Amino acid sequence: MRLENKVAVISAGASGMGKAGAMLFAKEGAIVNILDINRENGEQAVKEIRNNGGEANFYYTDMSDVTAIKTSVDKIKHEYNRIDILWNHVGIPGPSGLLEVEENDYDFCMDLNIKSGFFTTKYAVPAMEERGGAIIFTTSASGVQGSPFSPVYSAAKGAVVNLVRALAKNLGPKNIRVNSVSPGLTETPMMNQFLKRNEDDDLEENKKIITSKIALGRLASPNDIAYGALFLASEESTYVSGINLPVDGGQTA
Repeated sequence: MRLENKVAVISAGASGMGKAGAMLFAKEGAIVNILDINRENGEQAVKEIRNNGGEANFYYTDMSDVTAIKTSVDKIKHEYNRIDILWNHVGIPGPSGLLEVEENDYDFCMDLNIKSGFFTTKYAVPAMEERGGAIIFTTSASGVQGSPFSPVYSAAKGAVVNLVRALAKNLGPKNIRVNSVSPGLTETPMMNQFLKRNEDDDLEENKKIITSKIALGRLASPNDIAYGALFLASEESTYVSGINLPVDGGQTA
């Protein structure tokens, strides 16, 4: 197994890509710790992992609250005395447009897409220093090309791409690798929030427009993204750090 006995932390691991990653990491032998604000989905994900013979725990965590993040990460450090893998997956689509954007919506998008991962990393690193480890951020195709739907989201994810580069240099001497996985449009519960931001938006038409720009001609599945993260978490990528791995079917090619 590719992650045997590795202690993994996944934010927003209760649904969508995060849940697919939690299930896959557990299948590959990791001890999975899910941080999420959705208690029902998080506990269900843990139940499914355990029913399949894996090991997992759920920590109710508001990922926009730095104190809550520290509390959950500290509990994991206390339980296992180490963290081997951190996947900072949490994020939201953010508000649409420019003239319509209110400051509180802008701040919330930045908090979940940038600040959350920054501070989760800060609190996890002391538990990774002795053995080294792998840190993954979820960015987006919209972080490397402009989003027609949300300039705020593009700005946030673009910032994460460069944060990953900086952290790779900062943490490399500790044998901690930092990379990001960059999904294209993916069939998840959040997808509709990206494509139908206003009542008059045509969800199916927007989906067709995006799909027409994808070389492989289809949207991603959550497992497509999970396998990209698995590569970055595993020993197969021990000399890979500071990259943004597109898993977008050729959308940004």
